[in-house]
Amino acid sequence: MSKVRFETSDALGLITLANPPLNLFDQELIDDLRTAVGQARQHPLRALLVRADGKNFSGGADVAIFKNKTAKEARERFTSHLRTIADLEELPFPTIAAVQGACMAAGLEIALACDLIWTASSARFGQVEASIGTTTLLGGVQRLAERAGPSRAREIIYTADQYDAATFERWNIVNRVVPDEKFESETRAFAERLAGGATLAYAAGKKIVRAYLERGIRAADALVGEIAPALFETADMRAGVDGLIEHGPRQFRDKVIFQGR
Repeated sequence: MSKVRFETSDALGLITLANPPLNLFDQELIDDLRTAVGQARQHPLRALLVRADGKNFSGGADVAIFKNKTAKEARERFTSHLRTIADLEELPFPTIAAVQGACMAAGLEIALACDLIWTASSARFGQVEASIGTTTLLGGVQRLAERAGPSRAREIIYTADQYDAATFERWNIVNRVVPDEKFESETRAFAERLAGGATLAYAAGKKIVRAYLERGIRAADALVGEIAPALFETADMRAGVDGLIEHGPRQFRDKVIFQGR
């Protein structure tokens, strides 16, 4: 049985870590995650929700996968794993991580690869790799620095401490903290809201944000001129402008189909 499920609900995709109680990242789960992200890339989705079965999002890696590995073996493995992280980040529609319970190490790195992170109020976070003598292996520290700044990222990885959801929200690492009893329903409702939105516009906005993060304001400005004009010829924008003028907000219908990098 797969340790990661991919499903669709209308235009919403769902990737579920399915290895409770801790959803530990062993080689099988990593392979299954790569497959699930590939499936999401091939579907004409409007949004993707990344979630987990059980009480915990993920306790991180099954450390048995590190035992007696050489530097060469580690390099080959993590080059491949980082490609999966990049594939998740590069999906051309909104992605939301829904985090409950423990979200540690590799689990946090998967969440950080999503556009947005929603969390239950009782969730706990940490990059604990220093406790076994290594650093983040799936891009955690640089993605923490992207969201919270370099000083916070250093603190998180140096201490290997656990942090509550309110702290991570205050540090701009997570977007929304939801009461435990409302977490599943509110997160799903928000994902469905995005799945009913302007998918092509979202894809354009996502590219502009990435251009800014990688190359700065001027590169993002230049990209606007490359990708935004095409939106004026889409059914969504034309009908959206006309409909807003005449009748108020409308449902969006254009879809984006991933064509590869």
